[in-house]
Formats: sequence, structure tokens, C-alpha cells
Amino acid sequence: MKKDRIVCGLDVGTTKICMMIARTHRDGGLELISTGYADSAGLHKGVVIDLDAAASSIRRAADEAEMKSELSVDWVIVGATGDHFQSFNSRGAIAIEGNRHEVTAEAMAQVIAAAQSVPISPDREVIHVLPQEFVLDDRGGIKNPVGLFGSQLDVNIHVVTCQSTLNQNLINAVNRAQMRVKKVVAQPLASAQAVLTRDEKDLGTAIIDIGGGTTDIAVFLGDAVHFTKVLPVGGAHFTRDLAIGLQTPLEDSERIKKEAGTVLTERIAAEEFVLVPGMGTRAARNVPRKVICGILRDRAVEILELVADQLRKGITSDSLIAGVVVTGGGSMLDGMVELSEEILGMPVRQGLPLGLRGLTEELSHPVYSTAVGLALFGAEEAGVLRKKPGKAGSTPWLFNRILSWAGN
Repeated sequence: MKKDRIVCGLDVGTTKICMMIARTHRDGGLELISTGYADSAGLHKGVVIDLDAAASSIRRAADEAEMKSELSVDWVIVGATGDHFQSFNSRGAIAIEGNRHEVTAEAMAQVIAAAQSVPISPDREVIHVLPQEFVLDDRGGIKNPVGLFGSQLDVNIHVVTCQSTLNQNLINAVNRAQMRVKKVVAQPLASAQAVLTRDEKDLGTAIIDIGGGTTDIAVFLGDAVHFTKVLPVGGAHFTRDLAIGLQTPLEDSERIKKEAGTVLTERIAAEEFVLVPGMGTRAARNVPRKVICGILRDRAVEILELVADQLRKGITSDSLIAGVVVTGGGSMLDGMVELSEEILGMPVRQGLPLGLRGLTEELSHPVYSTAVGLALFGAEEAGVLRKKPGKAGSTPWLFNRILSWAGN
């Protein structure tokens, strides 16, 4: 019988650090124990630029989570992002040897390794190798070919890479905060783990995670990842645009964004005004709310048009039968779902984190999607998370072991 285990997800974002400590249960469930939250420091667009400042903010979030749980965290599953993340699809093939031509776990590892043997720059490292489908003697759609018989085995995979030095800087920041990194997970994949349903992944969907400094994209088809991209623009740009356009302090522009912001400017009456504090000793003044929200809409349109451009490069829109899911703190700006539908031209819903018992209403919020997903990754990595039944032959723990072999 499986023992209960403690897992910890650490979301290191541009504007916030969030840690979630959870306990796995024998029935395959995962229960939240505690959370820790701190404002980020020493990061810019997902990249560590000040090691001490980043480590201190990580430690503050960890201290809060540990104090609430009365536990000491040793290792974490950490989420990473930044425009240095790159990805590509690849295909590999091998002949099935032996008299019986039976596909073994070793053959499965070999074909994944063959698909992965694409030259990459020496300054980059592989973060994820994600099988999409196996093809056995020209018959595709296979998720787990072990035990099947055939002559040739092919595999299509999605590979996610990052710049080695920037990844190591993040790991060093966590280490300096007195914790170890068990696994680095690309943030859009973590968020997808928390907010997408199995049907959405199977039928075809894109997740758009609008964080503080980046907007992360992942496309799923046939319950597999087919495209990922990180854009170096996010929710913090809304705040900065207001600060510049209104000539008001960043703290006040953030407050105005939350209290009066919307991207649906057509709904604002001409007589609506907002009191905007001046910079320094300058006096406050009344500014039409339509002007304020016009600034927000311009940035939202830019972000969503960049997303639309990437989706056109990555996949045909008619493949996304389940539409688009938006999540992350930036998606909470009023009207983002409606504007996303207008610009992307397909159904869009707000993604809230699921799959973790004990999530309060306050924590069932898009800003926590990545942290929840990282905790779920931790449970799956430990081999204790019971997933919903998938296609025949799908065995998550076996995939983890095989991918480990393939990477060696």
C-alpha cells in the first residue's frame, strides 16, 4: 500500500512567489496542507537577475508555508519561464528486433532517444521530452506500444529546451533559499496540469497563462503537447503602461487597474472619471475612465494578437475543438475572456485550478494555477497520483521511467 507523501510546488514568477505544500493519499488524491506567498524580487520576465534578492523572496514564501504546516521543505518542483524557452517537434524510428518482434520498454526508450537525437546548441538543455504518439508499422494513435508486435516503431515527440545558465541561476536561487530542486517544469505545462480537463486535452485546446512578466502558451491535441511558446510580455505591462500613460506611481496604477480596469471600453459611460494621484508632489487629477481603460485595452490587444500569431504558427485553429483556456493573474483583468474570444476567433473560458483537495475559494484563483499544477506534477513524479483513465495502454509511471532511460 502506498504511503502518504509530502510534495511541494514552487511557482517563481516575475511578480510573485507562491509555494504549495500538499500531501498525497493512499486513494491517489492530493490534499493541500499550506501555502506561502511573497512578492518577487530579483526577477525580470521570468529570469533571475539578482540572486540574493530572488533567494530572499523565495525564502519568505517558504517560511510562510512551513510555518503554517509545521513542516520543513527539503525539495521542490519548481516552475520556470522566460523567452529563452524554446521547443520543437521531432520524430524517430527504430526496427523491432528479436524473433517475436515484440515492443519492449527498452525499445520504447530507444525510439524516444532516437527522436530526441536532434543537435541543439551547447548552451541549451532539454527540460521536457513529451511523447505525442507512437506509430507501429504505419498504424498511429498509439500511446503505449509495450507488448504490441510489429516490425518498425516510430514516435512523435515534443521537446522543450531552455538556456542552461539561466536555468542554473533559478536552481541556485532555490538552493540559496535552503531547498533543493527535484524537477524544473515549464510553467504553461504546470498550469495546464491544474486547469485543463482530459477532454480538452484530447479534443484540442490551447492554454494561455498570462503571468506577471510573460505570457505562456501550450497547445494540446490527442492528450499530448504539440506546441509551446513563451512571450516576454505579461500582466505587469498593464500596470507599467498605466504608470507611464497617467504619470502616476506604479503602486497607484496597480490599484487603479484592479479597481477600475476593464478592456471592454465600449461599456464605459463618458461621464465616468477616476481620481489619479500625481507623481511626486504633483496634484491628483480626474481622468476619464475610458482613457484609462483604453490604455489597458491597447496592451491586451497586443498580447492577444501575439498569441494569435503564435497559434497560427503552431497549429491550425480548426484543430482546437475545445477552444482556448486563459489563466494566470493577467487573465483576471475584466473583459479578458470576451476580448480573447473576439481576437482569437474561438470559444474561451477562464481556467481555475482543480485537482487539489482543500483549495479554498480564495486559492481557487487563476493566479495560483501554476503552483497547483506543480504540486500535481510532484505527486505524479512520485508515482502516487491517480489519474483519470486514459486510452488503453497509457501508463504514466512507466512513461516517467522510460523517459528517464531515454535521457541517459
